[in-house]
Amino acid sequence: MIFQNIFKMIISIVFVGMFLISCSSELPKEITFNKNRLFPEGVDYSYKSNLFYVSSLAEGKIGRVDMKGQYEVFIDDPKLVSAIGLRVDDKRNRLLVCNSDPGVSFKTRKKTQRKLAGLGIYDLSTGKLIRYVNLGRLKKGYHFANDIALDDNGNAYVTDSFSPIIYKVDVAGNASIFLRNRKFKGSGFNLNGIVYHPNGYLIVAKMNSGELYKVPVNNPKSFKKIKSPVKFSGADGLLWADKDQLVVITNQLNTIFLVSTTDDWKSTKVLKNDSRKIWEFPTTGTRVGKNIYVLNAMLNRLFGKSEKPSQNFTIEKVMFQ
Repeated sequence: MIFQNIFKMIISIVFVGMFLISCSSELPKEITFNKNRLFPEGVDYSYKSNLFYVSSLAEGKIGRVDMKGQYEVFIDDPKLVSAIGLRVDDKRNRLLVCNSDPGVSFKTRKKTQRKLAGLGIYDLSTGKLIRYVNLGRLKKGYHFANDIALDDNGNAYVTDSFSPIIYKVDVAGNASIFLRNRKFKGSGFNLNGIVYHPNGYLIVAKMNSGELYKVPVNNPKSFKKIKSPVKFSGADGLLWADKDQLVVITNQLNTIFLVSTTDDWKSTKVLKNDSRKIWEFPTTGTRVGKNIYVLNAMLNRLFGKSEKPSQNFTIEKVMFQ
């Protein structure tokens, strides 16, 4: 019993130490990693491994990046055509990855282009596939699985940018259409970033219109548009700064916004922003302690067929003004 208590105390000290390190102002302002034509879209951070995980539109691989910018391939699953949004689930030792085919991957095929929507669930320690969920089979049409939110019970909510759908996948892998509504239709990319609030609702961004929506988990059809003085054109990733403050990452404006609410997200206002010239098509972000990090994805070079070099990518610490 004594040894068990000592062991628990040591583990607690280790985790506290990791947390203090992650909150430290000594964390790098910019993490540069080198991988030719990787074109990452999703990023998330694991406190268990002290590593960032990044996806790849061009290769469909999942990589790990340390604080010094060392990149290594973690998952190379033939099923992944373009790996998009991803979510670390430290609590359940899982890594969840959206799989799509917008037509820019080395693995793009006619039968999957603009039709693929899947969710890969992997062991966070080994990278081994736990389960692959075909979301596109739930509704015929065009599909693009984009981003993921996890609720307190481990249920995943996945946005589809080409169909007006939010999917739900429970911890057993059962998939369903959580919400489908014509208001989420539009040209180009529609539903994109999504987060879960512990009060029992989702907030989701509609990329092309720059709108935010609040979607109650227990009654999704009662969703409402969040009133805002600003249209977040090109709204991509969302993440919480705290329960009343939300980070909105926009890649048309190349600006990271910090917005707040005083009425439980019926309305919002802009508190601060980071619009430094360093941003080039930022997509998604993650928290490391109290620090916000955002991925400079440079996807404009991929979709625009740019001849500019595309081997150095950065994860940038946000500096709100």
